[in-house]
Amino acid sequence: MTGTAARLTAADLTLADVEALSAFIDTRLRTALARHLSGSDTWKGLLAAQLVLQRDAKAARAAYGRTENTPETEQDRFRSWNRLAVLALGWKNDAGFDGRWRPVAHPSPDGAAAYAILTGGRR
Repeated sequence: MTGTAARLTAADLTLADVEALSAFIDTRLRTALARHLSGSDTWKGLLAAQLVLQRDAKAARAAYGRTENTPETEQDRFRSWNRLAVLALGWKNDAGFDGRWRPVAHPSPDGAAAYAILTGGRR
């Protein structure tokens, strides 16, 4: 992971990031589903993960698809991105994983700056 990726905020990410991350996770889940018998506990667990992915990707697409830049949109992007990014953490060291696809600590650069002021620069 690069230093730049570590400092990303939700505002630095785009709908293209949401789509790429969703596709990355979906490919891995579909591959795993194909390797297990339908109806097995593993298959059911993978199917549940795929349903969570679909729900979280839909919310992130909606948040990043908005054109207005309100505090509510900013928070929705922050929350929905982090829910999606957490699903991919198990693959963070795998080939094809992009350092941008990690949970972010702040919704925007302004939010990061305010946090730094309030905490004396601690991240």
